[in-house]
Amino acid sequence: MSDLIINNRYQTIDAVVRQTEKVISGQKTDQAKRSDAGGLSFREALDRQLNAISFSKHANHRAAERNIQVTDADLSRLGNACEQAREKGVKDALIMMNDSAFIVNAPNRIVVTVIDKNEMQSNVITNIDGAVFL
Repeated sequence: MSDLIINNRYQTIDAVVRQTEKVISGQKTDQAKRSDAGGLSFREALDRQLNAISFSKHANHRAAERNIQVTDADLSRLGNACEQAREKGVKDALIMMNDSAFIVNAPNRIVVTVIDKNEMQSNVITNIDGAVFL
């Protein structure tokens, strides 16, 4: 500290250099944290989680019961379709993808139930206000 004060004056250049060093070392720390977290910053991970589509307990049960497999690519497509429906003001959407139908609460990004192609032929789907076909 004494080296910062010369003739009872604080050397601002030293303060600027120290703050710059802190910022640079902080950026290196952030980059290290990103590489530890798979290349994502906290904000990016949070945004991804907030934009992720989730399945209700009922939908998980129906998907398992009907042997409907959903891949990561399918989840991405469902998320995009859900976003399209939400942008159009759809609250409860029917999303047709592959040989399955997904009833999705678009504002909350939650799959409410899943129907396979065999059951679609004998079912009437109610309480939806929009549909997206993929």
